[in-house]
Amino acid sequence: MQEKNYWPLGIIGVLLFGVFMVSVSITIALKNPIQDESTYFDTKRNVDERINEIIANQNLFNTLFSYTIWLNADKIHNLDFTFPYHAPSHRPDIQRGEIPKILANNVRLTFKLDKPSTDLKSITLFLDSPIQAGKLLNLGEFSTSDSHIFVSQELNNLPNGRWKFILELSFTSDSQDTPKKAYLESEVFIGDIAKDTSSQDSSSHLKNR
Repeated sequence: MQEKNYWPLGIIGVLLFGVFMVSVSITIALKNPIQDESTYFDTKRNVDERINEIIANQNLFNTLFSYTIWLNADKIHNLDFTFPYHAPSHRPDIQRGEIPKILANNVRLTFKLDKPSTDLKSITLFLDSPIQAGKLLNLGEFSTSDSHIFVSQELNNLPNGRWKFILELSFTSDSQDTPKKAYLESEVFIGDIAKDTSSQDSSSHLKNR
C-alpha cells in the first residue's frame, strides 16, 4: 500500500495561516491608525523633521521671557510647566515628581511675565491625555488687559483622571519678526481633591492602628 504524503496539506496550511495573520494585522492597523503628534499639533513625521527648529524657537523663548504660572487667584498652586521635549519619560523605572491635583470646576490659569512685553502675542490652552491618543481638547485662548498678565477662561466640567495642560505660545523676538511658536506642558490629576484627601487620611489612619 502506498503511504500518504501530507506535505502538500502542510504547505497549504502554512499559506492559509499566513493569509489569516496578514488579514488580522491589516484589521488591527485599520482600527488603530497612527495618531498625529498632539503636543506640537502636527504629524509625527513633520515634528521629527522640524525638531531642531522647534528646539531653537523654544530656547529663544526661554531667553526672551521669564514667567510664573499659577492656578486660580490665590497664587498658591503654582504649576511647573516644562518644554515637552524636556518632559520626563513615562517609563515606570524613572521617578517622577508629585503631579498636582485640581478640581474639575472653577479652574482658571494665570500666566504672568516678570517683565511686561508686547512680544508675547497669544497663549492658547489645550488639554491632552499623556497615555491615550486622540484626546486633545482646545480650551481657548488666554485674555489680557495689559502686557504682562494673561488669564485663561474659567474652566468647568473638566474630565476626571490624569491629563496634561499644554500651552501654545505665539511670540516674536522683535517688531519685524514673524511669529514663532513655543510649547509648555504640565501634568495634572483632575477630580475631587477633598475626596482624595479624605481617602488618603483614612488609609493612613488604618495603617497607624
